[in-house]
Order: sequence, then structure tokens, then C-alpha cells
Amino acid sequence: MKRSLRLTALATVALAGLALSACSTTAADDAGTGATASADRGPVKKILFDYPFTALPVYGAITDIVQARAAEKGVEVSFTNDEMDLQKQVSQLTSNLGSDVDAVVSFPVDPASLESVAQQYRAAGKYWVTYGGDMTNQDATLQFSFYQSGHDLGKDAAEWALKNVGPNAEVIVLSETERQIGQERTQGLLDGLKETGPDLQIVGEQQAVTPDDGLSVTTTLLAQHPNVNVVVSAVGDAAQGAYQALVAAGRPENDAKTYVGGLDPNLFLLQKMQEGDFFRAATYFSLKDLVDNVIDIPVALGEGKTDASVDLPVQVVTVSDPNLSSYITELGG
Repeated sequence: MKRSLRLTALATVALAGLALSACSTTAADDAGTGATASADRGPVKKILFDYPFTALPVYGAITDIVQARAAEKGVEVSFTNDEMDLQKQVSQLTSNLGSDVDAVVSFPVDPASLESVAQQYRAAGKYWVTYGGDMTNQDATLQFSFYQSGHDLGKDAAEWALKNVGPNAEVIVLSETERQIGQERTQGLLDGLKETGPDLQIVGEQQAVTPDDGLSVTTTLLAQHPNVNVVVSAVGDAAQGAYQALVAAGRPENDAKTYVGGLDPNLFLLQKMQEGDFFRAATYFSLKDLVDNVIDIPVALGEGKTDASVDLPVQVVTVSDPNLSSYITELGG
């Protein structure tokens, strides 16, 4: 896979176990597809960052890093405010089409719905970078090991369950299946669980993205399956809600037979891990290493690089990780 901005394998990083080594072929392999872009594109001086999931706890940390990196690179950055709504995302991107931005980095709520918008940006002489997935109309993509990260977490959860509970341990999977990133992560979770612990009992699988989603879904499933031992989540923020649901149901936070794990953990979860509570594993990478690329990739495209895509490696982090404290600090703890 081409990576002119190849990142060194983060030896101990594990914020979101997303090492996409087992992912299917992505547009990172042949970015710059779709309709022919304008030939008049040049250096990038202003970037629009379109990250729709503004309600997630990690959003503040992401924007802080983006702004700092933009200052380092001597470029301007502006932000949309989509509020996790596809119609708002399309509307805000469309309204910015005639602005003076040279590039957009967009995390599509629904990639198919943004293809025509991306095509218009490129025809207007602007670069399009897809964050967290692939599109037909793009110049580069920023990804982070979607399938493999899910698989690694599922495997870790299954190994823990077999060792600490037994082959009949009950498992809840909090999925995310509306976007490429979530689909691949969820499939990885399921494959990792089933390959490592084929007799584990998956008693529930439901969609959850935010802490409120995770709390609501897990509370409902716990009413039906009060003895659940493991909850794994394709989205870290939903894992927070699952953790809170278990505690609200009377589960001691140091319970030796309970495991919660999630991809992209937030500050709350990593602090619980550090305290020795039952949030036991996460797939993590340095958030800064990921988010710096929101600026670095468009700048590289503007400098004439055609292989600017990045696929960030990740790994599983647990309480024994020597860099756990630094990950917590990075998230503001």
C-alpha cells in the first residue's frame, strides 16, 4: 500500500486497535479515483475539516490537535458543524464549495450521499481527502486498520473470557454498521470472538455509537441477560455507556468476571482502566499521530504528492501498557 506519509509502527500505541492490516483493498491503494479533477490545483493554504460527530467526547481533543498542526504547517483550518446529521453535512459542504478553501477532509456520514459533492470540489480545483473510509471521488484517504483493530479486540476479549469465566461466557457486541469504518470493525470483532472462543454465547448485538446509546442498549440487554460477562464495542464512546449500565445494574467496578472493551476509548474509559476496573482493553493509536494527518495529507497533495494516503497501524492496550498514562494525558487527563 502506498504511504508517502507512512507512520512508524507505534510500538505501544493502542488507542483504537485499528491496525488495518487485514482490511480489504481500500482507496488508499489507488486514491485519486473518480471523475477527473481540475488541473489547476496548487499549494494548499486553507483546509476545511468536516467531522460530523461533534457530540462525541473526543471531538474537542481532535479540533485542538488540528488547529495546533495547522499553525505548525502555516495553513488555515476551518470546521463544519454537522451535528451527526447527513442533511446538515451535505448542506454545509455545499455552502463551502464556493469558499476559498483549497482542500476538504471529510468523514462522511454516508459516503454515497457525498460522491457528487466530492466530485464538485475536485472539479472546482480543490482536493478531497476521505477520513475513515473510501470514496470513488477522492484524492487520498486517511484510515486506521478498521477490520484488524476489531479482530484484535475480539480476540483479546475471547481469550480473557476463556481464561477467567469459561467457554460459556455471555457476550454483548455493540456494533456500528452504518459506515465502512464501523462495518469493518464490527465484522472484525465478531470474527475475533468466534475464531478464538467458538463456544462463547453472544447474547446480543445492537447498534450503539454514543455513551447514551451504549447505556440504553446495554441496560435493555442486561434486563434480559443479567449475567453477561463481556461487552465489546466497535465505538469507544458506546463502551462508556455499557460500563455505566453495568455499574448501575449493581456490578462492582472491580468485578473479576466482567470485561468491557472498545475501539477508540475516551478519557473516562482509559482512566477506569488505569484504576484497575473492568474496562480491560482498547485498540489505541496516538490521537495526535492520526489527527496531524488531517493537515499533513492535504499539504502533501498540494506539494504534488500523489500517494499521500495514510493507513495508521494500531494495537491493543491494557492496564499493563507502560504508555497508558501518556495516552490519558493526550486526551486531557
